[in-house]
Amino acid sequence: MFQYQYKIPKSEIQTTFGSIRVEDIVFEPHEIEKILPILVLKDENLKHMFAEEEMNEAKRRNIYKRFIPKDKITSNIDTYVSNCIKTNKSFYSFLAEGILGLVYRDIYGYNLAKGIIDIRDTLSDSHTGVDACMYNVNEKVLVLGEAKFYENLDEGINAIVNDFITKRIKNKLESLQTAVENNPDSYRIVIKNLSVDVYEELTVDQFVNQKIVFAGFVLHSESDTKEYSKQDYYDKYKISAQKIKDNICSSLCVDEIQCDYQILLVHLPVKDKKSLIVKMINESNFKLSNMQRGR
Repeated sequence: MFQYQYKIPKSEIQTTFGSIRVEDIVFEPHEIEKILPILVLKDENLKHMFAEEEMNEAKRRNIYKRFIPKDKITSNIDTYVSNCIKTNKSFYSFLAEGILGLVYRDIYGYNLAKGIIDIRDTLSDSHTGVDACMYNVNEKVLVLGEAKFYENLDEGINAIVNDFITKRIKNKLESLQTAVENNPDSYRIVIKNLSVDVYEELTVDQFVNQKIVFAGFVLHSESDTKEYSKQDYYDKYKISAQKIKDNICSSLCVDEIQCDYQILLVHLPVKDKKSLIVKMINESNFKLSNMQRGR
């Protein structure tokens, strides 16, 4: 479903950048925006994002409601969404978190250690833990995913870079470790990577001494995508695997980390953040109404 439009590896900093497209859809923000609500609300993708093995009417109804504001909207929907974005940068950020899981599933085959979206959260909730914990059993790799839904690509990527290399990263690592230890497949990766006994209690500083992929995803507004194919376009973002290691060492008060890290930073352009949210709400209402009418 999702694939690379442009993939630009930077081996010297162990980082790969890239623009994402939707398969069989022209790489144009307006066209991507039109198809996204339909794709996101497909049963197979909802099951992935919410970690549901099967869907029934009750689950489907509750999931559709998750994309619809609980507030009584007194103005028109466009004005309502505009006001929410102005007053809360985290409004509807869970959409980027959900799409992150779909994107990395499609382009790298990563599985989720837990559901990305919590059915109990609201549209305005934000959290400080890891946005997604993913893994690949064959490659014995764990993935820490961070997602942003911004009106500007630079702001979104810089926010992810800031999360990885300048903020205290300890809470994200603890969140990743908790998710991993509660999933048998991903926990087996830790045991293999660290060559420890399955019953051993792992500390966070032990946990970080294994192969980890730091994966970022930005869903953002854009009108002009022609620069994305240039090899030097992403050079303005100051990130490297070594900078992540330095930040982790500082946060955990350890001397060094004996492992290889990899960074993946990809983004998906849409015409406008506000209009995409409106489309998501409208499509969810449409799906819910069809259920109520028995269609």
